[in-house]
Amino acid sequence: MSTPVHDPDALFAPNVDRAGFVQGMFSSIALRYDLMNTLMTGGRHHAWRRLAASELVRAGDTVIDVGCGTGDLSFACFDAGAARILGVDFARPMLPLALEKAHTRGFGRKFGVAAGDGTQLPLADQSVDAWCSAFVVRNIPDLDAALTEAWRVLKPGGRLAILEITKMKPGFWRPLARFHFTRIVPIAGRLISGHDSAYKYLPVSVDHFDTPEEFSARLANAGFDVEIVRSLMLGTIALHVARKPDAPSGAPSEGR
Repeated sequence: MSTPVHDPDALFAPNVDRAGFVQGMFSSIALRYDLMNTLMTGGRHHAWRRLAASELVRAGDTVIDVGCGTGDLSFACFDAGAARILGVDFARPMLPLALEKAHTRGFGRKFGVAAGDGTQLPLADQSVDAWCSAFVVRNIPDLDAALTEAWRVLKPGGRLAILEITKMKPGFWRPLARFHFTRIVPIAGRLISGHDSAYKYLPVSVDHFDTPEEFSARLANAGFDVEIVRSLMLGTIALHVARKPDAPSGAPSEGR
C-alpha cells in the first residue's frame, strides 16, 4: 500500500519519491481501476482509446503500451489491426488483470506483459512500430527521459499516441471541469477504491502537467513530428499522435 499523502502538491517538490507514490497508488487501486475510469468519464474512455488506436495502428504492427494498466488500450490496438503487443506497467497488480482480460478476449497468444518503467523499456533499439499510453505520462517524473526511450525503441517512421488529461485554457467549461476533478472525483475515488490519496492526487497532477500546446512542443523537442492534436471531453482530454522521422540524423537531445 502507498503511504497516504495529505498534500499532493508536495509530491512535485525536488527529491520527493513521486514515482514510488504513483507505483503504490496504482497497485492499491488495481481492482477498482476500470470502474473508476468508467465513472470519471461517463464511459467515454473506451471510445477515446479506440480513437487513439485507429490513428496509431497499421495492420501487422508490433506495439508497446506503456503504463498498460488492465489492458484496454492494448485491446483497442488489437481491434485496429496490431499483430503483437507488449504491455508494460510498474504497478504489478495490474498485469494479471490485463492478462486475464486478454485471454477472455482471445488475445492471449499475441499479448505479453512485463513489469517495467517507461524510462527503461525491456526492448531492443528500433524494435516496435508503435508506442502508446493512456492517462500515464503526467505521472512520469522524468517525462523527457520516457520520450527519449520511446524514440529509442521505435523504428524509423514509427508512431506514438498519447491520451492524457491536460490543463484547460480559461473558458466557460473550465470551472465545471475543475469542480468535477477537485470535488467529485476525490469523493467518488475514496468511496469506491478505498484509497484516500489516489484521487486527491489526480487533479494536482493535471495542474502540474502541460497544456496541449506545451506537450506538442515537448514532443517536437524530443524529435517527433506531431501530426494530430485532438481535444476531447470539452478540452479536458488531449490525444497527441506523432511520428519518428524515417531517416533520423541523430539523437533527440541534439536539438531537432
